[in-house]
Amino acid sequence: MEDTQEKDNQEKDSQEKNNQGEGKQSVNQQANTPDCPFCAILGGQAPGTVISRDDERGFALIQSIHPESSIHWMVVPVEHVDSTEEFEHHCCDRFLDMIDYAVDRVKSSFDDYPELQKGFTLKLHFGSYETIPHAKLHILATE
Repeated sequence: MEDTQEKDNQEKDSQEKNNQGEGKQSVNQQANTPDCPFCAILGGQAPGTVISRDDERGFALIQSIHPESSIHWMVVPVEHVDSTEEFEHHCCDRFLDMIDYAVDRVKSSFDDYPELQKGFTLKLHFGSYETIPHAKLHILATE
């Protein structure tokens, strides 16, 4: 009986940590949203170029269809989160991991994309500048 109660307490502690933003949980996260273009690209229902996807870390690197530079990629969480601002607020650890993932992917791409060695910009949109409702981080080659 004590083992069962201890196991229940451990599960409750784990759920509380996730609800505090330490895990991959958020009040505004969904596995997939049918009308989200990023979810559709990741699910193979819409055209788009997925450069890489890391399901263990939970991020994908997608090529922008409206490039602002010779290289314009976006890192998106594979789960749907309505906005970058909500992602930062509710999933701070995952938000910071998204930045790390972006830098890791760019640095590992130096051989294939030497122009990135000159420099790159990471860009986030908050509020009205975020026109597509899905958290994202832009990566642009410095020109």
